[in-house]
Amino acid sequence: MDPKESLDEIDELTEVDSKIKQSKIRFHQQIKQDEKYLEQLKEHVKSKAETMKSEFSQISEEERVVFQGYRPGMYLRIEIDEFPCEFSKNLDPSYPLVIGGILAMEKDLGFIKLRVKKHRFHKKILKTRDPLIISLGWRRFQTVPLYAIEDHNKRLRAIKYTPKFLHCIAICFGPCIDPGFGVIGIQKICADKDTGFRISLTGVSLKCDNVEIVKKLKLVGYPYKIHKNTAFIEKMFTSALEVAKFEGAMVRTVSGIRGHVKKAVSGEE
Repeated sequence: MDPKESLDEIDELTEVDSKIKQSKIRFHQQIKQDEKYLEQLKEHVKSKAETMKSEFSQISEEERVVFQGYRPGMYLRIEIDEFPCEFSKNLDPSYPLVIGGILAMEKDLGFIKLRVKKHRFHKKILKTRDPLIISLGWRRFQTVPLYAIEDHNKRLRAIKYTPKFLHCIAICFGPCIDPGFGVIGIQKICADKDTGFRISLTGVSLKCDNVEIVKKLKLVGYPYKIHKNTAFIEKMFTSALEVAKFEGAMVRTVSGIRGHVKKAVSGEE
């Protein structure tokens, strides 16, 4: 290998190293200048904010908005897709707007359990399966409710009409909602002479889930043995399994005798 070529390569490497060192020095100097500028800018912004605060601290909020404008935190920006152009054309800034949102779970449909009561100013009692317009949260929809009363054994017993002065359970199909929301039911929206007070019922939402409702049955049985307050009825159910399903159910005869189903007994007993 030629010694001159080796010396030339060494010189080139030293020149590259010196250039790298100079670029590093310039980079660090630029960083220091930027940090100094940022500190000066922060101090300037801080001093300006203090002067603005001291100047506007003595005036009211309305006058401050006129001179300073709306500060961050005093307004909210909302972006809405597919908004009608008629809204912006007929917009009146002096007229307040009510804006509401719907959660992700509220977009699903299902059976809603409500605790409702007929409004005392409404003239007629409400009937099961009569169409009703429900206002629930941000939703308003028409549905066909089923009314029921909860017995002591937590069963929901279907009723034909709403009680006059008591609460009852209403099951209807609609958009799901969290418990605790207020409910208003209306039968007719248009105001006629015969409509009267239009709010039919009020209540609160309980839960959104499948609910089992039992219906009142008319059965025929023959008592074959009576002992004090206990009566043994035959030919009322077809099997012990069917009796077990109705254990605890309330019983009322045509003559007005009340009771409940106790248990199934075998023929030997």
